[in-house]
Amino acid sequence: MSNDGRMGCFQARVTRDGEAMVRDGQPYFAVNRLMEENPVDRDRYLYEIQFADGTWMLAREDDLAAGVRTPDR
Repeated sequence: MSNDGRMGCFQARVTRDGEAMVRDGQPYFAVNRLMEENPVDRDRYLYEIQFADGTWMLAREDDLAAGVRTPDR
């Protein structure tokens, strides 16, 4: 984990909408696990994550990578 507050890196694997594709590879700085009323058995946990600009976004567990990676772009 980075010492600048980064908790991990968002990778658009399951969450594939337009915003997710723009945010692919960006670090997130806060994360909260959400409880779903009617979860589907095959779905991974749902989280809300916060990016450096303060924006919160919903993401599945498969989209969250611990640590920080450098985007290929």
